[in-house]
Amino acid sequence: MSIYSCFDGVLGFTRKEDVCVDGYHSSYSDSDSGLYLDELPGMSLRILNSTGGNYGIWEKMEHARENAINSFKIDVLREILKTKEPARRNFIGDIGNKPFTSVLSDDTYHGLRMYSDVHGGTFTLRGITIILDTTEAIQLDVYTGEDDEDGASSIGHFHITSLAGRPKYNAVTPTTYDLEGDLYFLYQTTGQPYNNKLTCNCGGHKWCFDIDNPCYNHSRERWTEWAMVAGVHGTDLTDRDDWSTQREARGLILHGDFSCNAIDVLCSEHSNYTDNEIDAAIAWAILYKAGSFLSTYIMDSEEINRYTLLGIDGLSANVAYYEERYKLMLEFIAENIEDDRNECLKCRSPRGYKRASQIL
Repeated sequence: MSIYSCFDGVLGFTRKEDVCVDGYHSSYSDSDSGLYLDELPGMSLRILNSTGGNYGIWEKMEHARENAINSFKIDVLREILKTKEPARRNFIGDIGNKPFTSVLSDDTYHGLRMYSDVHGGTFTLRGITIILDTTEAIQLDVYTGEDDEDGASSIGHFHITSLAGRPKYNAVTPTTYDLEGDLYFLYQTTGQPYNNKLTCNCGGHKWCFDIDNPCYNHSRERWTEWAMVAGVHGTDLTDRDDWSTQREARGLILHGDFSCNAIDVLCSEHSNYTDNEIDAAIAWAILYKAGSFLSTYIMDSEEINRYTLLGIDGLSANVAYYEERYKLMLEFIAENIEDDRNECLKCRSPRGYKRASQIL
């Protein structure tokens, strides 16, 4: 999810059209929070429209909102990381090992099942190694755990090749998947896959795969902190959730990385900018920062008019007020944000800070 598209509707420009200001579009009155930029002190549409410059009033507002969102993402994460830290280490590497000793039993489909419900996490696939007893072209299909009305339909595929008796690496177009349950990486072959293992089962770690009690454990492979992965095979794709799971990787090695977008803790389809105090504080923070940007645009304008000549002191006072309120919103969000918004962050050891009361 794009963080800008997620925040895009949080703030409107004006509650209703002003017939004295040209170029109005109904979308300018869309606001998920009920907040509007022209209702800040000194931000009336008619005053803004009189300031001139290289951009029209609506372009200035659009730029102010976009820059406010981008600044907010950086500023609030910096504030949050004063009291929280990443819950998991980012992982870049291989899922599966190259050593093998023998071929596995033949079947219609072979591959890997990945399961993870780490909210906020993603897996980016960047390469695929396949180990078969034949040299051939293979199509590897990716499925989720749910079928559509037409049955089992892949959400994407990759064309790769094998080299008989040897691991063959294939670079692929990087593709990112949200960790929202099952992902299946399945292929068909005229030959048979080799029995390479997913983990070494060493260093106190034992391979596990249990949907009812997910086991995300520390190990030297490190991907095990993010997901459970098992080798699977079967004949009927619609029954894939019932296929047996095993530590043998069915001739596959996935090359990629796991990561978590901590910014996503702030914005989702569940955001409620009117009734949730943290979401409301986010909306107010973006509003104040947008007002600060917009005021600065006006003061930096090269066009000389009555407002720019006489209004500098007032605009400077507005900027100071907006920035003060913006800082308060950042502190409130960082200290009170709910821990269950996603699993990217965890609390640092207590350092004597205390939770603030509502300040909206």
